[in-house]
Amino acid sequence: MSYALSDDQLRGAPFHLDAQALNWVKETFARLDEPAKLCQILIPMCRDLSEDATRQLAQRGFGGVHRFPSFSEDELRGSAQILTEGALVPPLLTADLELSEKASVKAGTLFPNQMTVAATSDPQNALRMGALAAREAGYLGFHLSWTPVADLPLNPRSNVVNTRSFSADCDKTIAFMSAYIDGMHANGMAACVKHFPGDGLDDRDQHFVTTTNPMEMPAWHNSFGRIFRAAIARDVRVIMAGHIRLPAHDPSGLPASQSAPLLQGLLRDGLGYNGAIVSDATLMNGFRSQGPRSQIVPQCIEAGCDILLFPLNIDEDLAHLAAGLKSELLSPRRLDEAVLRILALKASLGLHRDAGLPGPERRAELLGTDEHRKWTQEVVQGAVTLLRDRQQLLPLDPRRHRRILLAEATGRRSPSSPLPDLEIAALLEAEGFVITRLQPGAAIDASAHDVGLYLMAEEGLSGKEHLGPQWERLHGAFPASMERLWHYLPTVYVSLGTPFLPCHMPDCPTFVNAYSPIKPMQQAVVAALCGRIGFAGISPADVTGGMG
Repeated sequence: MSYALSDDQLRGAPFHLDAQALNWVKETFARLDEPAKLCQILIPMCRDLSEDATRQLAQRGFGGVHRFPSFSEDELRGSAQILTEGALVPPLLTADLELSEKASVKAGTLFPNQMTVAATSDPQNALRMGALAAREAGYLGFHLSWTPVADLPLNPRSNVVNTRSFSADCDKTIAFMSAYIDGMHANGMAACVKHFPGDGLDDRDQHFVTTTNPMEMPAWHNSFGRIFRAAIARDVRVIMAGHIRLPAHDPSGLPASQSAPLLQGLLRDGLGYNGAIVSDATLMNGFRSQGPRSQIVPQCIEAGCDILLFPLNIDEDLAHLAAGLKSELLSPRRLDEAVLRILALKASLGLHRDAGLPGPERRAELLGTDEHRKWTQEVVQGAVTLLRDRQQLLPLDPRRHRRILLAEATGRRSPSSPLPDLEIAALLEAEGFVITRLQPGAAIDASAHDVGLYLMAEEGLSGKEHLGPQWERLHGAFPASMERLWHYLPTVYVSLGTPFLPCHMPDCPTFVNAYSPIKPMQQAVVAALCGRIGFAGISPADVTGGMG
């Protein structure tokens, strides 16, 4: 039988298949008919982990299923068991393990986002981040994470990159990304570097619009090109194609998820990548805006994506792929290449031998361990960053600063759900401070307070539209939104999210960046404000946004 990929391609980097694994790939491929091959290239999203819904999904024979680490331990382990038991071809069970507030394993250990890790300046913490994610998610039945983010936070208005990335510095990003991949691979999980060809310059979000990387090719090769080459050298097995244009290489205006010049030309031929390519979510408007789905779904695979992530409608997208084969929008050879790479990815993870869950006896060594909690503490305590203290206000002391006027943005939300309010006020009260909350629109009486404190906790997130200072949430509608506590009181501003707020307030005398709102970071912030730990963090990006 003739194969669309050679034995050398399947045996070589990044899959490194032995003879048994290679034989399994070829034998499994030979058993698949066209409908089964089409199912292999789809990874749908599953938000219903009930037994009936999971069994219905398992029967379809998809290449993988995406679940969320926010579900309970029993739901995740139970659904993984249903999805894998008796499967003719084991599915890839995937997650987006970006950690921090929204994407940590609910049943496991809270751990901050990538930028927090980079603020420690120690790549060992990125290795631990990858290891922790792989161990905890692996116990819950996951095989592949759509992480790490290898984008560069070069534009402070890019909400979709921001704290999800490591650093604006290429060398630092390569060091931390490489360590993260090592940590994940050493603990049995495949990593996925995203988002090719690189994000962080455009201030728009692919959930809402197709975006652009405006770099000329020499600059690209010296930045994102170096990053992706480093990931390939680290044997990353999956790279995500973003809904991002690179017009310097493909002037057609097609995003990478639709562009053969970018995927087949630049990524495979130019950078030498032989692993699997996954599209970014095809639910996103950055994908859907490119044309009728009957055209863009088969074109995505023909252009070079091996996996179609999150079909909009499973049956309709399967029909579009089948019709694309008949109309020659999708070639049989490209379909076969995609399926062979997916099978090689599965074999590289050992799924041909055992797709089952780690036994419950391993829970104590994998999920929510003392070691993992210690890693979290070391990262948060090493990341809190003092940008300036012109008034020499810190450390705060209840003997001198007992009465704190707190301006805090409450009613926090992610794009899809409410988020808990911060606990810093209660932590400060436990230190002996008296907290009075500023009501938006209320007058500020300096005589009633010793110090002012701002708290904002807005991380970079996909689908999030606003990460600016949001003064109306703190002080009330215009003209109250022009008020500032430091006009009246010695004041410190703390951001437990985006690091770029200082460019909106160069006159704020004392400013602290803490990158992530998870509770261990809130505790570290209070410890630093009160002088029990030092401010050890170093900014991973130009927090002034180039404004000085």
